[in-house]
Amino acid sequence: MRNRTKASIARTTFTALFAAIICLGCVISIKLPGGVPITVQNLFAMLAALILGGLQGAGAVGLFLVLGVLGLPVFSGATGGWAIFVGPTGGFLWGYFLAAVVSGLIAGTPHVEEKKFRLKNWISLVIASLVGFILIYVPGIPWFIHVMAGKGNPVSFGKALEYTLIPFIPGDLLKFLVSVPLAAVLRPVAARYLYPDDEAEMEELIDELKKRKRFMDKLAGKKDEVKSVPDEADSGSDK
Repeated sequence: MRNRTKASIARTTFTALFAAIICLGCVISIKLPGGVPITVQNLFAMLAALILGGLQGAGAVGLFLVLGVLGLPVFSGATGGWAIFVGPTGGFLWGYFLAAVVSGLIAGTPHVEEKKFRLKNWISLVIASLVGFILIYVPGIPWFIHVMAGKGNPVSFGKALEYTLIPFIPGDLLKFLVSVPLAAVLRPVAARYLYPDDEAEMEELIDELKKRKRFMDKLAGKKDEVKSVPDEADSGSDK
């Protein structure tokens, strides 16, 4: 019961911590001519999903979005409020949440066993991160076109790509390359606090395997002793 309480507190703390990290990312913002800024918040949102896994990463992103909608200056450029959320760049904020849900489910919940290198874990993180960065644009680009048309400044799909996608590809590729190894290193660390029962089970399993190995070694040793007795007897009769 105590472990479960600690794990519950740890999960709440980690969710709030990652939400705070995403919020702090608002200070790094470079607005481009199309109005969509370069920011590190998408990287932090992806890390929340990859490290916390499951739906917990989406919880951290959701908390960040709620704070922004309530008016706290946590969106890019230290802005906030409902107007930003439904403005031209609002679709990308929705994309953060969508990406966190899908990527977290692909990555799965972290486990202490992941501190050992396993190719399948890395492949899972690569797929989760790549899909996540792509999904951010799925609601972002159409919403940008919709809002701009509503404001009397319609843009073609091709022009929208020039404003909202093409300039961000190099930076997102770099963020993708950073997110995977960083998540791979931090997932087992997070698992120690988020899922302590898993670590206890792993330790019990390791102890059980060690006991079985010692038992098998003893059996093997006794068999060797039994075999050596007739050998010595035979050598004595030759003499």
